Amino acid sequence: MLVLPMYVALGAPSVALPAIGRALAVPFGATAWILAAWSLTSALAMPVAGRLLVRWSPFQVLVAGVVTLAAGSVLAGAGPALSVVIVGRLIGGAGAGATVITVFATATALPGRQRIRALGIIAAASATASGCGTLLGGAVTAWLGWRAVLAIPALALPLLPAALPSRRAPARSGSGEHYGKTG
Repeated sequence: MLVLPMYVALGAPSVALPAIGRALAVPFGATAWILAAWSLTSALAMPVAGRLLVRWSPFQVLVAGVVTLAAGSVLAGAGPALSVVIVGRLIGGAGAGATVITVFATATALPGRQRIRALGIIAAASATASGCGTLLGGAVTAWLGWRAVLAIPALALPLLPAALPSRRAPARSGSGEHYGKTG
């Protein structure tokens, strides 16, 4: 559930770019940075989050990722100027990268059939959300405006309690080090 708003965030803003350009009085070409910023920091955050998973618990990295994602998305949605919107997307993209890596790392730590099932569910949900992103972006832009489209990823924040660790959660990272090790 946590990755759905992030995958929607890949395509949804593309539909809102003309409205953003008009509202912020910037050329359409400049609005492309809204899409590029998210992708750039998302990709850069993934290996960093992978490294953090060796030192912190998956839930700690997940919380950090989702909070960063939500903060950046709210900033982007409220941004009074293109530069602020882009900074928000840079921050949100970093949170998205951390969240996605944590979700996949947690799924791959599951045993056998549970791992296969979890990865299949994540892949199907991600593909569906990504594919619906443009359609959802158009509908949200028409009904609620471009600011709401940029804030969509913040919807991951209220989903965070569903990811609370359970007794069945994996207790070790792939390297054999205990999650939560601080040294």
